Amino acid sequence: MNIDDAVQRLFTPARRPGRVGAEVELIPVTAPARPRPVDPHTLAAGFDAAFTRAAVPSFEPGGQLELSPAPRPTVSALVRELNRLIDHAAAIAAARGVRLLAVGVNPYHGCAEVPLRTPSPRYLAMQRAFDEVGPDGRRMMRLTAALQIAVDLLPGRTGREQWLVANLAGPPLAAAFANSTRTAIWRGVDPRRTGYDGRHLDVADPVGAYAAFAAAAPRLAIPEAADPRYHLSTLFPPVRPRGGYLEVRYLDAQPPDRMAEAIATVATLLYDAGARRDALDLLLPRAADQDRAWAEAAAGFSPQSRDLLSIVRPALVGAP
Repeated sequence: MNIDDAVQRLFTPARRPGRVGAEVELIPVTAPARPRPVDPHTLAAGFDAAFTRAAVPSFEPGGQLELSPAPRPTVSALVRELNRLIDHAAAIAAARGVRLLAVGVNPYHGCAEVPLRTPSPRYLAMQRAFDEVGPDGRRMMRLTAALQIAVDLLPGRTGREQWLVANLAGPPLAAAFANSTRTAIWRGVDPRRTGYDGRHLDVADPVGAYAAFAAAAPRLAIPEAADPRYHLSTLFPPVRPRGGYLEVRYLDAQPPDRMAEAIATVATLLYDAGARRDALDLLLPRAADQDRAWAEAAAGFSPQSRDLLSIVRPALVGAP
């Protein structure tokens, strides 16, 4: 399979669309007044079978705990399950003297204090590749946490609209739901692999643009990267097509009182036809200047945030 065919598969629409999913990343630190980083084994020792089945917990390179429940048919059902799993995880952590932080960047530690907790060949190769560009790759891997939202990809023109809205809404939503400098870190990782300068996005030919982005990105120095499908898994743009759904990656981990709003906002933008088209009217004029839009978001500001949220909020009324 070549890279073009592999990318085409990533843009395959969902067979039974309408679901919404999320992955929640949390940063564990010890509970005392001077928090310390936490070894993942400390938390994993407390995982029971029911939690493991429902949350599918895993650990990111810096030991961030990731919870990945199955998608749900409504936002409210998903949020209820996420809150249940987060409460369960917090109880496991508390029993071991650990707090779980729902923030975009670890507020207590730097890279020197947080080792590479999962030194797999993939993460070691990724770290070497990022080190060639600068320090932000290590910061991203070891110190950041996200709320990633998954929305089923619809067929035809509607799916193309979803892809464009999901991407163009990134800067205003990242600024609106920011609680850290995570966006600035991501912009410094490696634009060839992250696309935070907009190089992966083309209004006229989304699939072709993504294929060109993927082909130009350097491959990790491990044998698996020779497979185009594996190579595609090592790209980290703000929105990633996953075959049947879109993975929205640009939001910071959200505190409990904002998580539901963040998920509902993304789901509404991508599923509600009226909100989606109003958003395109607002966002398309700046489509060619994504680098500047993301630079503004990294500084905590987007001139389109308020207008975009005003488009979404009426559609949120009465949403499931």
